[in-house]
Amino acid sequence: MDNMQNIKDDTRLKILEAGRELVRCKGTEFLTARKLSEASNCSIGMIYNQFANMDDFAAEQNEITLRELYEKLSAEIYGDDSYHNLMMMVDIFTSFINDNRELWFLLYNFHLNGKGTIVDMDYKRRLVALLNVGAKDFGKLFPNLGVRRRKIMREVLLLSLFSLSAVLAASMLDGMKKTNRDNLCRIFANTFLAGIALLEKE
Repeated sequence: MDNMQNIKDDTRLKILEAGRELVRCKGTEFLTARKLSEASNCSIGMIYNQFANMDDFAAEQNEITLRELYEKLSAEIYGDDSYHNLMMMVDIFTSFINDNRELWFLLYNFHLNGKGTIVDMDYKRRLVALLNVGAKDFGKLFPNLGVRRRKIMREVLLLSLFSLSAVLAASMLDGMKKTNRDNLCRIFANTFLAGIALLEKE
């Protein structure tokens, strides 16, 4: 029984790795069962034996992407300057998207066009973990804002950065200088934080 489970797990991993490379090199439009079958050397039937449908496959790919981003954000050593820490997080976020544009586009489109797809608890936990990144520094930066309002403002900032990330992942900015592209999220975050600072003074 254990041997059969190991074979199944190895097959699933093989399909996931092939699909990830397919998206990374060719783009999300190539993520079809037929193309995935060719890339992984697994039959379409074997793919659907591992994944209920292609949305299920995309969800698992996106969970890997979320985990990789969280690991990048968590691996950095942050100092005592909360503002500097938040800007470092924004820069890591931007760099991750620029390095994984097609995979990020897959994630963004999945959430934009979810069509009622149900994600599992592990996926939800990864989203919550990302939403909580920087919470401590955000709290130090705006101690007088109030816990509930601070949480809402932090989530609005992160969701706004997520929306802006679609522009980074798309090809429409390819003609822009890299330094200008990389600064988009930082400029937005600074503007948003300045607005919160004004709100805190009310």
